[in-house]
Amino acid sequence: MVVRVEILCAVLAAAMFGAGHYMSGTASRRQGPVAVAYWTQFGVVAVALTLLLARPVDGWDPAALLWGGGAALGGVVGSLCLYAALSRATFTLAVGASTVTTTVTPALVAMALLGEQVTSLRLALVGLSMLTVWLLVSQKRQEGVAVVTSPLPVVTGSTPVVHEQDAGASDSAPRPLWSQKKSGSSLGAALLPLAAGLGYAVELVSVAQIPGESFTQGLSAWAVVSLVVMLLVFLLRRDGSGAARLPRLVPRGGAGALVVLAGGFSAAGMMLFHLSAAGIGLATTSAVVAVYPAVPILLAVALLRERPSPRGWAGLLCASVVVGLGALSTVLQG
Repeated sequence: MVVRVEILCAVLAAAMFGAGHYMSGTASRRQGPVAVAYWTQFGVVAVALTLLLARPVDGWDPAALLWGGGAALGGVVGSLCLYAALSRATFTLAVGASTVTTTVTPALVAMALLGEQVTSLRLALVGLSMLTVWLLVSQKRQEGVAVVTSPLPVVTGSTPVVHEQDAGASDSAPRPLWSQKKSGSSLGAALLPLAAGLGYAVELVSVAQIPGESFTQGLSAWAVVSLVVMLLVFLLRRDGSGAARLPRLVPRGGAGALVVLAGGFSAAGMMLFHLSAAGIGLATTSAVVAVYPAVPILLAVALLRERPSPRGWAGLLCASVVVGLGALSTVLQG
């Protein structure tokens, strides 16, 4: 029995996404989340266009462009909904619910609509992956600040959030442009995380559907559309002081280089995700890649000597089990 190489692609994709989020999350503490999210797209576009030029094709594939553009829109909508959710709900609810939704939705779509086989092992893998991401994102964090790591690297950064102890109180912290309502219990606080998760799920499913022979075209469409939309969001966030912030339209300095590198990691992760989904199926791939939040935690342990909470250690243990089950499922499958 030999482990298929596609499961290694899934693990590497998770590592790429996690490392990219760690780098952009670090930079966002000084540069701001929207600027970092926008800068990240430069790295994504650079990698995507390099791959496109390295593998020239005779003509444009409309299907690849449509799937790539749809993936970009899904990811951006998911990120905007996640930021709105963070201003109305607790961090655990906003990020936990969105990430769990992102984990389970592609698997359900794959098994219900795309013809992938429903097996007890695959269902167990998806269920354990959901538990893993919930454990990883529900750790205690610094008061008033959370590192937002979306399931895909469209928006990553630090932003004011609502915590469990003040979820019903008035909050004077600045709100995102797209959410000016006060925090508190509401239907929106519950629905926005689900909408965010569905947006990211659309991104994952769309990327998996890009035809393999024209994947570089789809990846480029995903990158360019994401860049354009994030540029618009960035310009809307300039608060009338555009002249002072004009240099930030282009990444600069060490922080800019770090964020662009993070974007390159993200694009590489997306390519690995596509390769894995094409070989072992979207359900298994999405479940394995979903445990990527373990990577920033491991990097923080190794580089910053941080100590995860007991819940974090449990999440890391579950993540290793998910990878093991994913490998086992591919052995039995192939």
